[in-house]
Amino acid sequence: MVPPPTVVIPFSVPSEGRGLGIGLAALVHVFARTAGGGVALAQLQARQPDDRPDRPSAPVEAFLSPAAWREVSGRGDGPTGVGVVVTGAFEPPIDGEGTIQLLAFDARDGRTCAKMDAPVDGEHAGARLVDAFEQLWSSLGGELAGLQGLRELAWDALESVLRAERCALHDPLRGGPHDRLAAMMHLGRAIGDAPGARYPVERLSAIALEMASGPALDPKLAAASVRALEGALADASNSVELLEALAALMLRSGQPREAERRMNVAIAMAPTRSRPYALLGQALRAQGNLEGALAVLQAGRAASKGDSVLFIEQGMVLAARGDIEGAAAAWREVLAREPYNPAAFARLAALALQSHDMSTAQALVDSALAARDAHPDVFRSAVPLALSSESEGLARASRIKRLCERVLDRLPSDAPSLLNMSRALLALGQRVDARTRLDQLERVAPKSAAAADGQVQRLALDDPRAHIELQSVLRAANEAAVPNLADVAARARHLAMAHNAWLGWLAVAVAERRRSRWAAARSALDAALELAPGATLARLEMARVLVAMGDAKSALSQAESAMVLEGPSPPVLSVLAQSLAAAGRFSEAREVGHRVLSMKPDDAEVRDMLQKLQQGPPFAWVRNLWGRLRALVQRREN
Repeated sequence: MVPPPTVVIPFSVPSEGRGLGIGLAALVHVFARTAGGGVALAQLQARQPDDRPDRPSAPVEAFLSPAAWREVSGRGDGPTGVGVVVTGAFEPPIDGEGTIQLLAFDARDGRTCAKMDAPVDGEHAGARLVDAFEQLWSSLGGELAGLQGLRELAWDALESVLRAERCALHDPLRGGPHDRLAAMMHLGRAIGDAPGARYPVERLSAIALEMASGPALDPKLAAASVRALEGALADASNSVELLEALAALMLRSGQPREAERRMNVAIAMAPTRSRPYALLGQALRAQGNLEGALAVLQAGRAASKGDSVLFIEQGMVLAARGDIEGAAAAWREVLAREPYNPAAFARLAALALQSHDMSTAQALVDSALAARDAHPDVFRSAVPLALSSESEGLARASRIKRLCERVLDRLPSDAPSLLNMSRALLALGQRVDARTRLDQLERVAPKSAAAADGQVQRLALDDPRAHIELQSVLRAANEAAVPNLADVAARARHLAMAHNAWLGWLAVAVAERRRSRWAAARSALDAALELAPGATLARLEMARVLVAMGDAKSALSQAESAMVLEGPSPPVLSVLAQSLAAAGRFSEAREVGHRVLSMKPDDAEVRDMLQKLQQGPPFAWVRNLWGRLRALVQRREN
């Protein structure tokens, strides 16, 4: 029988140390283990006074006695089914001396399980904290591995680490990290204070690599993160991990040549390390040098242990060469050794979707359903496979519900999983639960793409007839003959206002854009995005309208926002390529355009753009287009 879970409460700290208690509890959450598994982090929110209900909720950092815990749990603010509660108070050694008090008690009867009270001096702050937690955890019969790197930190560097862990922590109100860039900046300061310490370097590298490997990346955040890593490298120039993280972000930022240079340096520093070879192969692949990439990966396998990252990148290179079977074989080889490697699983899943390989899709879904402790990305990757490979019905909905539950157990505020869970619950006839998940989605991630889709689903749930009418008018906006578009736009505007629906405003914009009424289209899209900032379709339509109006800079901003929301899908990349061309960034436009055609060869707009870019001078067609469009707009608006 699995024992009840252990929960850690963010520790009480003085007002000037706000945030340190959450950072300290986050370390326990990440590194502590008990007989029942990991340790949950209770992110409690302070209740606001009745006269200020609009004030944002603040996370609680407090020493909770057993009686206080019973009160919190009794009113439903605390997690249920808890076995042991770990709480404490931390006095930072700001003036040279501080203290750490820890208490672990049984959540059911308040009995003390273990306690610890120890001084913390500034010079040995890291060692004193690690000692205190290890003694407490040994009394609980658990272990606390991974914190040894903190032992060498004095208080200045340790404070930066704690603030970084607070910023890196998942924030249920934001639906993501509290502030990933701030976490990187804090870790950079810790490296500056202790350039030889391992923990800040490894943690900063891990956060940057996680950011670089995510489904979408904000270009401004990427640029700021690159600067943070370059600053850290100035203090820790011999860190291969920081070089790897910097190269990964440069690749995501479209700087493959600079990433190539960095990885050649990294390989010279650590010739038996696998990741630099994989990143160098990725940099060469991004530049179209596929043979060179394969040669680098082969050299990496010979020089290192042949880690999974090399086979994963080999699959990417083979896929770029059109060798789909070879790519699948490389990723299957990784999964044969590591059945739930998230990168290999996700790439094989994407390949199965692209090639309509239903047998592979169903095998991967079955594998994910059989897993219990896999990375959340494994379960997330399995959901679209189940949607594409299984017929609609109760069986599919039940399987999707189980996959989403696995994600939400680890990431309770994951927006796409909340949306897919709601859809599955609705298919299973659980309308109240489906609505609860939609409300949660709107609360934790209101600006996400999933929240925009959730608004559409909520209307379908509350008013099916209105939902059908909106779908119909959007089809008409895209397909109706031009003489009928004025009536379509009027009907769409009426529905949008009656139901406060962004989808209706999108239909207005499409109809007006097809009538070349650019200002009216832009106004409708402003209304759509005010209702649903995460509506990717509205942002792509806005980019098209802004290109037509000659505002290439704003069009590019909208396309980049769509990329952050949805990732590099063919529609997003198509609009991004055309926005880049309009902005005069022809080389980047060609690169993205060719990427689109490799995914969607029949994209006529991108193919036409690439043909025009080959004509000389390369800017002539853009300049002439803007001139014709401006003249047309002026004639229509006058």
